[in-house]
Amino acid sequence: MISRGLAIYFHDERIRIFNKTIEDLGYPKYIHLFINEADKQLFIRSSVKRDNDTFRVSYTELGNERRYRISSKWFVKYLASVIGVPFPSESLWFEGNLLQDGETVLIDLSKYHITEYK
Repeated sequence: MISRGLAIYFHDERIRIFNKTIEDLGYPKYIHLFINEADKQLFIRSSVKRDNDTFRVSYTELGNERRYRISSKWFVKYLASVIGVPFPSESLWFEGNLLQDGETVLIDLSKYHITEYK
């Protein structure tokens, strides 16, 4: 399993954000998700406060580990259309890269792997 990136679970409209990604962003309560449709890129940045464009980051305790996620049916459906897969679809995971600014994680939505639901 990779350490930085995310997984999209279409069947329950959830995006799991991998722990290294959350760590890189400073364990935010809220994040901004920016999409470049033409290049199929997703940019993740932390947000100090909630506004109309943020997503709340929730987590579930699983033993000694936390699993971070956001839930948004409309956004997951939108991501399916950007990626070019049907909605609903198989669960997908993506690798992420921390950009040089140290505050943004880039996900290339054209490079995905099919994964089982977790």
